[in-house]
Amino acid sequence: MSNKESRNSQLSRRDFLKGTAAGALGLAAAGVLGGIPGAATVKAAGTYTPGTYSATAVGIGTVTVTMTFDEESILDVVVDVSEETPTIGGMYGEDLAKQILDAQGAEIDGISGATTTATAASKAAAACIAQAKGETVEISTNAASEEYEVPSELTAEEVEASACELGAVTPDEVKEFDVVVVGAGAAGVPAAGFAAEAGASVALLQKEASVVSQGNCGSAIIKSRSTEAGLMKWVHHTNCLDDWRADTKLLRAYVDHSEEALMWYLNRAGLTTETEYGDGSKVDSNEKCSELLNDGNGLFAYMSTSQDLTGMWSDRMDSYDYGEDHCYFMAPWIGPKPQNVGNALQKVLDNVAAANPNLEVFYSTPAVQLVKDGDKVTGVIAKDADGKYIQFNAAKGVILATGDYMNNDAMVARWCPDVADYDKKQYHKTGDGHVLALSAGAKMEPLGHTKMMHDFDSGLMYEEPFLYVNMDGERFTNEYTGFVYMGNVLKHQGRFSGSNVDANHPDGSKGWYCTIYDSDYENWPAEEFVSGMVPAAAMQKYIPGAVENPEGVFTNLIDSHCCDTLEELAEELGIPADALKASVDRYNELCEAGSDADFGKPAKFMHPIKTAPFWGVRKHIRVSSIDSGVMTNENGQALNAAGEVIEGLYCVGNLGGPFYGGADYPFHQTGLSLGRCYTFGMLAGKHAASK
Repeated sequence: MSNKESRNSQLSRRDFLKGTAAGALGLAAAGVLGGIPGAATVKAAGTYTPGTYSATAVGIGTVTVTMTFDEESILDVVVDVSEETPTIGGMYGEDLAKQILDAQGAEIDGISGATTTATAASKAAAACIAQAKGETVEISTNAASEEYEVPSELTAEEVEASACELGAVTPDEVKEFDVVVVGAGAAGVPAAGFAAEAGASVALLQKEASVVSQGNCGSAIIKSRSTEAGLMKWVHHTNCLDDWRADTKLLRAYVDHSEEALMWYLNRAGLTTETEYGDGSKVDSNEKCSELLNDGNGLFAYMSTSQDLTGMWSDRMDSYDYGEDHCYFMAPWIGPKPQNVGNALQKVLDNVAAANPNLEVFYSTPAVQLVKDGDKVTGVIAKDADGKYIQFNAAKGVILATGDYMNNDAMVARWCPDVADYDKKQYHKTGDGHVLALSAGAKMEPLGHTKMMHDFDSGLMYEEPFLYVNMDGERFTNEYTGFVYMGNVLKHQGRFSGSNVDANHPDGSKGWYCTIYDSDYENWPAEEFVSGMVPAAAMQKYIPGAVENPEGVFTNLIDSHCCDTLEELAEELGIPADALKASVDRYNELCEAGSDADFGKPAKFMHPIKTAPFWGVRKHIRVSSIDSGVMTNENGQALNAAGEVIEGLYCVGNLGGPFYGGADYPFHQTGLSLGRCYTFGMLAGKHAASK
């Protein structure tokens, strides 16, 4: 039985209220009425009435606890967490059951990173115990009703996969603010910070227990180092890479305001000061970045990919001529890994909140519903870690900054099916803001949502067109394809179950391939590299176990290997040795012929693989983000189907658009994704606070 079928098979609150007290008593005695208000049993001798009882409570989804009792003890506990996020709360059903059984009660120490699930399990266990004792089972009447009208822009499956509750909810408490921001990430933190610094009273609601953001690089256009025509050429160039589907008013807003947003973020993170480095001229080199963008506590800009777009820009697919004009972007990478911008944004939020007591942060408090007065959005109902519903009224506006929907399978299937079979880099990105916005009348961007997919972490030289083989050991593409497009190519390859496969894909996922080259690569001419040669010594920390406590990497993601024979290399990579050997032999034939008759790769990148030791990197293309959302204007205000502003509602970050439009995120400017989040978070915060 599916989760949905199971839930629908349970008694609804409306059905229960139609029954009589006698009927309730009978059902409770049979142990099938967990979680129903007023249910009671006739008390037998001993502490408990022997039997099996079930109850439910709401976590991310519905958590069901089933407990078996004799007269004096709990004999067995089963915790069903199948509706929780598989790689978070969904992993800990057995652990939670053991804690309840060992405690012989509802007390749970908790599970790090799965507090919401653990709290729900504890509540459901308490309800089971109350039933077994013959006590009244108290369940809050504030829970959302099981039946609700699904907004026309949504499906029931999309709503159920989110943290939202669209049925009737009565708040336990009401709080008053000027601005309410939902989501503490790359857009939400600037939105809350700028609104608070503008004098507004601000509530920042975060589903997680801390700030969450991914990636290391956020960038901005530095207008003082650009020409006016160069800035407009950037807009035209970006829209071209967006398949001409972007709203250029949004691109112009980024050009005009991204520098202010980036400098604010760097300053509030303790990395620099606005006045001294405001023009970006101090961070053109890695050396300057590390020296000047440094908080003194281990967080710094470990490299820079700042660039002046001038003359002819080109990648492996497109070109654009800036002529004599200039568009300069500043792109510091904050870390080093495993630290990322999430660490910096936490510092930003802590510093801004300390300086502005009008900003209050509510962690572990997901928004479940918007509050409306007619068509105007006037607040948010959220649920705290104790399950209490709190209504946060927003006199000036609600800013949704909840991130994308990659973990909402129903939304992925409808809006971005390209990524359904790939592992995801983030968790709890269940499209909460999308569901809330659409329920308030917002309009989703047209089909064909933009995705970002790549792998920076398994090994270096990820752009080099070495020999590529799939997990069957077979060559499958012209390797001159940019690595950022490999996710599209790999749709036509098979699945693989590697050590890092996502729990959502127990039968394996797509997005795996191996790059193969030999140790002679260090002798190739410089012009025969795409992104530059990295010496073998520098790659050692990307070989699992080769370096003790390697710095600047995610140790669970590195997957580079160096072996004396191809057979040994194949074993390390998990591919058939005979197939790899055949692919290498054929590739060497083509290299010696000087022409790639199989896939058409440019001859200058054809290098035979003969000199041991042999190198292989097992690449794992995962979904970094889905970068499309609901229609907005340049202030971040949500728009309805008629293109009209929905009063009181803003959608920013990966929830807001249309800033992109192509099937793939444009990689002409590193850090554009996070830079866009910073910028539109700032614009929405300022605009809402000014009302």
